[in-house]
Amino acid sequence: MRNKLFFSFLAVIFIAMISNLLYEKLITRDFEEYVNGAREDRLYWVMASVEGGYLDGSWDHSELHNAAHWAVMLGFDMKIMGADNREVINSEDVIKAVPQSMRKRMESIADLGSASGEYEIYPLFQKGRQIGTMLIRQLKRPAIEEKEIIFRQRGRYFLAITFLIAGGGALLLSFFFSIFLARPLRRMKKAVEAMAGGDFSIRVPVGSDDEIGRLAGSFNFMAEALQREDALRRHLTSNIAHELRTPLAVMKANIEAIQDGIITDSALGLESIRAENEKLIRLVEGIEDITKAEAVFFLQSRTVDLDLKEFANSLVMRMVPLAAEKGVGLSVMNRGSIKVMTDPDRLDSILQNLLANALRYTENGTVTVDFGKDSSRFFLEVSDTGVGIPDEIQKDIFRRFYRGEGSTGIGLGLSIVKELLDSMGGTIEIESSEGKGARFRIWLPVRSRQ
Repeated sequence: MRNKLFFSFLAVIFIAMISNLLYEKLITRDFEEYVNGAREDRLYWVMASVEGGYLDGSWDHSELHNAAHWAVMLGFDMKIMGADNREVINSEDVIKAVPQSMRKRMESIADLGSASGEYEIYPLFQKGRQIGTMLIRQLKRPAIEEKEIIFRQRGRYFLAITFLIAGGGALLLSFFFSIFLARPLRRMKKAVEAMAGGDFSIRVPVGSDDEIGRLAGSFNFMAEALQREDALRRHLTSNIAHELRTPLAVMKANIEAIQDGIITDSALGLESIRAENEKLIRLVEGIEDITKAEAVFFLQSRTVDLDLKEFANSLVMRMVPLAAEKGVGLSVMNRGSIKVMTDPDRLDSILQNLLANALRYTENGTVTVDFGKDSSRFFLEVSDTGVGIPDEIQKDIFRRFYRGEGSTGIGLGLSIVKELLDSMGGTIEIESSEGKGARFRIWLPVRSRQ
């Protein structure tokens, strides 16, 4: 990243240099256009003065003398030719005729002997008729030309200074930012490498409240979450090993006892083996459920028009036998039909897990399913009169592999609910207190029909 920043600032410097060169070219061009425009203005002023010196069909030499005098002062060597192509007046004769003091002043403005090259020819007209021709050559004006040279030099000097300031500043900033930004990123890179090696205890210092600081904070949060997840996973692995070992050991002991004749009632031994086998099945199904929940994120959602009342009643009917075994009353609130667009498969898994969880922790009580809808969302709610959930663990129950004290599950049901809800853009609310039951309400967005 440091190299990218450095080359980015070099690109800025290069662009600044190109911009300065273009700016200099444009300024020089505009100045040249201004100089040429000013020359044309002076030239036309001289032409107007010369044409004004033609009166009543003849040239007024006094007026021509003044026009030629001003032409020299404005930097022109001039000749006036009549309609018969004869010379009427020229700048050289005018200069010779003026007093010495005046001539010195004229020489301070224009170099009287500097005219060279071809004359520019300009026809002279009066009342639509050509009265003669004006021949013009440029005289050097040292004072004016020196000012023009100074202007150009100062313009280049100004552009060079601005380029050095911008370029040097960009260069310094490139070093500063490359070092300033690269240092925390290098620390984060080392932390990521350590985490990839299995060290979830690694943390990076949060030195500021900018994007880098927030990234460091997010990294620390992720590391902490992974550390907790790793600890829970290790705990779960230990629990699974224990859960597998016990029923397998009991099954093995019963089989050996039947083989050795210790258990004479084979039906009793087989019943014990069947019960332990059911425990193994529940454990494997729980692991499969979390695998399916993870796979949901990679599957395209199947959205259909669903009646919440029919959906809730159908699911409750499937769970009635389990509720009857525990002496739990299971019912759906008596409400009218509400139709929504949603994914029935994911919603079925969510509600089934919530119901199974409620039945697991309710004895001789009631479990109720409710549903409803507002302008932009609909909800499904499962409430029970079971043991309830202590306040201090309510924030943890949706974490994968979490098992509260006295839990009989493997800590996957509610985490599956949360992950499925996340995939559907939904949320879940919980209200509970220890010994007073629990209420879980899921909210999902109302989708429009395609």
